Amino acid sequence: TGEGGEQPSRMEPLPDGSRNPKRSAIKQVASGRFGVSSYYLTNADELQIKMAQGAKPGEGGELPGHKVIGDIAVTRNSTAGVGLISPPPHHDIYSIEDLAQLIHDLKNANPSARISVKLVSEAGVGVIASGVVKGHADHVLISGHDGGTGASRWTGIKNAGLPWELGLAETHQTLVANNLRGRTVIQTDGQLKTGRDVAIAALLGAEEFGFSTAPLITLGCIMMRKCHKNTCPVGIATQDPVLREKFAGEPEHVINFFFMLAEELREIMSRLGFRTLNEMVGRSDMLELDQELADSNEKLKNINLSLLLRPAADIRPDAAQYCVQKQDHGLEQALDNELISLAEPALQKRLPVYIESTICNVNRAVGTMLSHEVTKRYHMAGLASDTIHIKFKGSAGQSFGAFLCPGVTLELEGDSNDYVGKGLSGGRIIVYPPSGSRFDPKDNIVIGNVALYGATDGEAYFNGMAAERFAVRNSGAKAVVEGVGDHGCEYMTGGTVVVLGKTGRNFAAGMSGGVTYVLDVDSTFRSRCNMELVDLDPVEDEDDVLTLRMMIQQHLRHTGSRLAKEVLADFDSLLPKFVKVFPRDYKRVLASKKEADVSKEAVEKAEVREEDELLKKDAFEELKKLSLMEKSNQAASEDKPSKKRPSRVPDAVKHRGFVTYEREGVTYRDPNVRINDWNEVMEESKPGPLLKTQSARCMDCGTPFCHQENSGCPLGNKIPEFNDLVYQNRWREALDRLLETNNFPEFTGRVCPAPCEGSCVLGIIEDPVSIKSIECSIIDKAFDEGWMIPRPPSKRTGKRVAVVGSGPAGLAAADQLNKNGHLVTVFERADRAGGLMMYGVPNMKADKVDVVQRRVDLMEKEGVRFLVNADVGKDPLYSIERLRDEHDAVVLAVGATKARDLPVAGRDLSGIHYAMEFLHANTKSLLDSNLDDGEYISAQGKKVVVIGGGDTGTDCIGTCIRHGCSSVMNLELLPEPPRSRAPANPWPQWPRVFRIDYGHQEAAAKFGRDPRSYQLLTKRFVGDENGAVKGLETVRVNWEKDPASGKFQFKEVEGSEEIVEADLVLLAMGFLGPEETLAEKLGLERDGRSNFKTGGYSTSVEGVFAAGDCRRGQSLVVWAINEGREAAKQVDEYLKKMEESKD
Repeated sequence: TGEGGEQPSRMEPLPDGSRNPKRSAIKQVASGRFGVSSYYLTNADELQIKMAQGAKPGEGGELPGHKVIGDIAVTRNSTAGVGLISPPPHHDIYSIEDLAQLIHDLKNANPSARISVKLVSEAGVGVIASGVVKGHADHVLISGHDGGTGASRWTGIKNAGLPWELGLAETHQTLVANNLRGRTVIQTDGQLKTGRDVAIAALLGAEEFGFSTAPLITLGCIMMRKCHKNTCPVGIATQDPVLREKFAGEPEHVINFFFMLAEELREIMSRLGFRTLNEMVGRSDMLELDQELADSNEKLKNINLSLLLRPAADIRPDAAQYCVQKQDHGLEQALDNELISLAEPALQKRLPVYIESTICNVNRAVGTMLSHEVTKRYHMAGLASDTIHIKFKGSAGQSFGAFLCPGVTLELEGDSNDYVGKGLSGGRIIVYPPSGSRFDPKDNIVIGNVALYGATDGEAYFNGMAAERFAVRNSGAKAVVEGVGDHGCEYMTGGTVVVLGKTGRNFAAGMSGGVTYVLDVDSTFRSRCNMELVDLDPVEDEDDVLTLRMMIQQHLRHTGSRLAKEVLADFDSLLPKFVKVFPRDYKRVLASKKEADVSKEAVEKAEVREEDELLKKDAFEELKKLSLMEKSNQAASEDKPSKKRPSRVPDAVKHRGFVTYEREGVTYRDPNVRINDWNEVMEESKPGPLLKTQSARCMDCGTPFCHQENSGCPLGNKIPEFNDLVYQNRWREALDRLLETNNFPEFTGRVCPAPCEGSCVLGIIEDPVSIKSIECSIIDKAFDEGWMIPRPPSKRTGKRVAVVGSGPAGLAAADQLNKNGHLVTVFERADRAGGLMMYGVPNMKADKVDVVQRRVDLMEKEGVRFLVNADVGKDPLYSIERLRDEHDAVVLAVGATKARDLPVAGRDLSGIHYAMEFLHANTKSLLDSNLDDGEYISAQGKKVVVIGGGDTGTDCIGTCIRHGCSSVMNLELLPEPPRSRAPANPWPQWPRVFRIDYGHQEAAAKFGRDPRSYQLLTKRFVGDENGAVKGLETVRVNWEKDPASGKFQFKEVEGSEEIVEADLVLLAMGFLGPEETLAEKLGLERDGRSNFKTGGYSTSVEGVFAAGDCRRGQSLVVWAINEGREAAKQVDEYLKKMEESKD
C-alpha cells in the first residue's frame, strides 16, 4: 500500500477463515498518518516507514479535495471533498530517536511483521542507514532517483536523488565497517528492469530487489505520468470506473516477466560461478569498469569507480556480508506481556476485565501489543467499550496507548512522555495528575509532545496541558485538553478537539478537516491561530452546543477535572467565549452534504405521500395505466437514436475531454458530388467548436508517443503542445510550434497517413485524437491570415548548394539550407517544381496551385532558386561534373521512381501502364489544359483493373472514376486486413487495419461496392487480336506460415482460376529504388535494395549527400521531409568545416 491506508474490506478474512488474497502484505505508513490504525498494522507482513521518496526526496505532496472521493476518503479516514496535505516525513520525524521510537511502536503493533525503513540514495546515506539499523530496523530500502510515482514533479525527477548503485554501495560498505550488516536486510529499487540489474545490485550489497515500473508496464502502463490527474487511459492509476474498465492486464503477464528475469539472472550467476544469491551479496570485486566505453566518451574519462567497487570485506573481513541475525526489539520485557496475560478472559470470551498496574517511563508503547491481540481476534470492530479497563499509576514512557483499539481503556494517574495516543484507533485514554498533587493542572503539562498524532478514532481526556503539536494529523478522535503548546491541531483532517485553556502559536496550520472548540477567555486566540485554511466562528449552532457540552461532561466524568466542573457550572455565560475553529473546505463540504440530505428527505416525504394516494385508488386500473405507459416509452426509445458522445460542443472542457467527446477526423465532401470535379476531397476545417472539442481530446501525455520517431511522427512534431494552443485559441503560437519541426504542414496535413495518430496513447482504448485535421487547420489558417510571408535569411554565407529533385525531401533540404544562409538551387526534371507532391499525388488530394505551387512561390521569394526541365545527369546542360564544379555541396533527393513491374505473360500488351505514368500524365494535362489537350491516359468508358493497394492504388481509383470509367476493380495479393489490431500488431505500431479511403468510398458510391478483392494473384494478361489488353487471368491464394523459415508464403488454390475483364490495367505495386543514371555517373555505392548507400546522409562521394526515398527506400511524405531536414543539417556542418579548414 501507499501511505494512504487500505480498504478494510480487502483485509477481512474469507468466509472459511483464511486470509484475504487482496490484503497487501507490505504496508507503508510514512510516519504513521492517513488511515494507519491497529487493524491496518495487524494485517501486514511488513511495515515500511517512508522517510523519503526516491523520485522526490525531501518533498511532500497534496491531494486536492476533488480527488478525495469514495474509496480514497474511506481509506484515508478523511472527509470526501476535503483536501489532504502531506508534508515530507522529516516534518514529523525530527531525529533518529523519533525514528527508533516509531520502529518500536510498529513492532509492538504487529510483533510478527518486519519493520522496514525506506531511505533515498544520497551522499551520506550510509551513516543514516547505520543509525536506522541501530534503531532496530529489520530491513532497509535504498531507493534510487529513477523510481517513484508518475505524479512526482519534474524538478524532483530531474534534479533530486542519486542512482541506487551509489547509495547501495555506500550503505553496504558503511554497515559492514560498523559490524551492523548482519542485523538487517538491504533492499534496493529504482527502475530495476533486467536480470543484469539484479546481479549488479546483489554484487553491490543488496539481498532484496524492488520492482514497480517494469511489472506495471507488463500490465499495460504506458508511463503517461498523469497518475495524479485520475485520467489514466489504461485504467491503472485511476478511480474512474469508466477508465478502470479499460484495464487489460493479466497476472500471467507479470509472472512471465519475473520468470524471464529470473532466467537471465540464473545465466549470469552461472557465468560468474555463483550457486546462490547470498554468495553474490557484496562481491563487488566481480564488477569492473568498461574501460573501452569510458575512453570513448569525454564525460566518462575522469570517472573513478574504485571506491564504489571496493569490496566491503576488505574494510572489515570478519563482519557479516548479509543478514544473519534478527534484531532484538526487546518485546519480551514489554509491560504488555503481563497485561495480555491478565486480559485473557476478555481476549478469549469478551468478559470485562479491570486491571491496576504501576508504570514508569521505561514502559514504552503500553497497550499497543494488547491492542494487536484484540484486533487479531476481533478485527476492526474490536471489543465493546471499556471491556478491558487498565488503571496505571506513575509516569508513562513514550507512545502510551499507541494504536489503541476499540474496547480498551487506559487510565493514567500521573503523566506521560511524547506520542500519547499515537494512531489512536478506537480506544480511550484518560490522563490526570496524581491525587494529592498541589499544582493547578490547567497551567501544567501532563502529556508530552505530539499526542494523538495520526489518531483515527477513539476518545482522549487530559486533565492538564499538552505540550507542542497536539492532535497533529488527527483524523477521527475526540479529545478534551486544558491547554496546548505551539502547532496544535496541525494538519488535522477529522475528529473533534476541545481546548479549555491557552494555546501556543500557529494553531490549526494546514488544518483541512474536523472541528476544534477553544475557550478564548482573554480574546487573544485569533493572534495565535493560523488563519490560512480556517474560519473562527461563534459556537451558536444547536448541534455544536450539544457536542461541546457533552464532551466537557465526559471530561469531568473521566478525569474529575476542576476546570471542567467550573465551565459546566457557568456554561451559558462562558459559551460566547468559545471559538469554533472550522476549516473552510470542510465547512463547504458539510454544507453541501446537509443540503443533499434535506433534498433527499423531501423526496422521501413526497414518495410517502404518493404511496398514500395510491392506496386510495383501484390497483388493477393503475397497473393497466402503468403497462400502457411502459409500452409507449419503449416505442419512443426505439425510435430515438442511441445516445452518443458529442464531437463538437461550444465550450469544450479539456479535463477528461478524451472520455467526454467523440472523435471526428478529416471530413470529406459528398462522394456523389466530388467525383464530378478535381477539387480537394477534404473539407476545410475552420477554427470553431469542432477543432476546440477535438483538441480537448488530447490527453497532454507526460510521455507522448505521437512524436516519437520510432513509432509516431518522424519529424517529432510537438503535437500535445500545438493541440493545447489550438484548444486555447492561440493559433499564432500553435503555428510557431508546428513550424519548429515541420517545413510543410500543408503537405503532411493532406497526404500523410498520420503515424502520429497510430501511436496516439488514446488509441489504446478508443479512437485517437484527430491530429492530422488540427495540423492542417493551423497551416491553412496561417495562409488565410497572411502570417506566412517570405522570411529570407538576414545573412548569406556565400556557399552554394545544389539540390537535385524537388519532392518533399528536396524542398525540405532546400528550405533548411536557405534558412542557414546558403545559396540553394533546386534542379527538377519535370516542367513544374514539387516532385511527388506536384505530379505523384492527384489534385483532389493536394491542390497543385493553391497548395504546392503556393509553397514553391514562397520559397522562391525567400531566395531559393528553382530550375525546371533540368534533367541532371542526362541533359548535357546539367551534367554531374558541372553541378559539382559550381556548387560546394550536392544533395540528391531524386526519390525512388523505379516502379515494380509484373513480369507475366502478356505484359507487353497495350493498355497496361505504371500507376505513376498514369497519374503524372493526368495531372500535367489537367494543369496545362484542364484535360482538353488529350495528353493523358483516359479511363473513360473502360473497365479498369488496378493491381496493388496503398495510397497510389487509391489515387488511381479516384482518377479513373473522374474520367468516367465503366467499372473499377482493385486486386490485392495480401489478405484483407483485420478490422482492429491483430495480436502481432500492438500499439504503438502503425495499425495495419482495414481502412476505407476516399477512392474506395467513391467507387462504392458510384458502383455500389468496395472495389477491392484480396488474395488474388495475376497469372497472365489476356489480349485481343489488336494486341490490346482485354482481361487478366487470376487465381486465389492462401497464405500459410512456412515451418522451416517461419515466414508466410502464398499457395495457389486449385480450381480458383478466373478471367477478369479489363480495358485498362494500372500497376500500383510500389517502387524498387532510384533510377541508376546518377549512381552510375557519380560512382555511388548502393545498398542491397539499390538505394544510395550513406554514412548518415553522406554518400561515398565527397560533398555529395542523399535524402529521402533514394536513400531509405519508398516511404511517406513525412519521412521525406525529415530526411531533407536531417540531410540539410549534415550539409551545413560539412560546409562549416570546409570554411574552418580554409581559415
